[in-house]
Amino acid sequence: MRCDDGAQLDTGADCDNVLHNRRAWRVRIAAEVDQELPGLETGARYREIEARMRRHAEVEAADFVARQAEAREREAQRAATRAEAEAQAAIERERAAAETAVRQAVACDDCDRERSAGLCEACDHGRQVEALIGEAGLLAATWPADLSDSVAVVSVAAEVRTAIEGVIAASWAQFQEIADPAALEAAGPDAVEDAAAHNAMLTAESAAGEYQHKALVMLGRSEGAQAEARKAYATELAKPWFQAMPDSDDALRAATEAAAGAQTRTAEHLLAVRLEQLRAQARPEPVRPAPWSRRLPEFAARPLDGEALVVIA
Repeated sequence: MRCDDGAQLDTGADCDNVLHNRRAWRVRIAAEVDQELPGLETGARYREIEARMRRHAEVEAADFVARQAEAREREAQRAATRAEAEAQAAIERERAAAETAVRQAVACDDCDRERSAGLCEACDHGRQVEALIGEAGLLAATWPADLSDSVAVVSVAAEVRTAIEGVIAASWAQFQEIADPAALEAAGPDAVEDAAAHNAMLTAESAAGEYQHKALVMLGRSEGAQAEARKAYATELAKPWFQAMPDSDDALRAATEAAAGAQTRTAEHLLAVRLEQLRAQARPEPVRPAPWSRRLPEFAARPLDGEALVVIA
């Protein structure tokens, strides 16, 4: 960075160099003295310049002290703010820890296991297993069953439940063959139950994923998905830049990829629509309360106070 008369040559901003700044101020003050007090002799001119330089230095020093005080005050404010935030965070952590301790002390709603925060690990996994088996049953019913035939849907879901429960039992038996019983017992009184529930959840997750994949494959073979694939294939080959080389490897590859993408998207759409239909059928009908005239007919037939009962012949 180069300075001239206290200003940076490249940007024109004040120069940070103290020596350059002092020289620049001397030049400026000397110019002011010559303008305001022309004709001063050399000694008087020198004394006037030095006096003004001292006053300027005093002003700068006072400004520097004030800025330093402001900086210290701002830093103190920031430190106080940080301390307040840290104290509040500590309070929030203590409060959260206390709430967690209270929740943890609650027994499991399903099995009454103590200190389970309302739901123990085994029961939580059990709920997830039930949800996954139910979802797998719906997935399996999306392609072979008549969605309007509730008996067929229930039959498919029952077969899926039997199959998944069999896989879970086989997986747990295999786990028990390789697991160390002593290690499980040493882990705690609920370790075996928790391990079985965790194994069941993992098995159910894998099974549900397989049923979803199979449903997409089967729905991809449907006439609607095949029609969309053929349409996408023809559309890709009909593009102008393919017309010059319709039989090239690039053209056929692009058309094949477009067809596969359209087939997959159609299968996903069909699966989503059919799942929503099955879920809607499984939802219980909202219970509409009967009119008061039917629930309490003897009171409905009585006239209100001051009201005559009109009988229409």
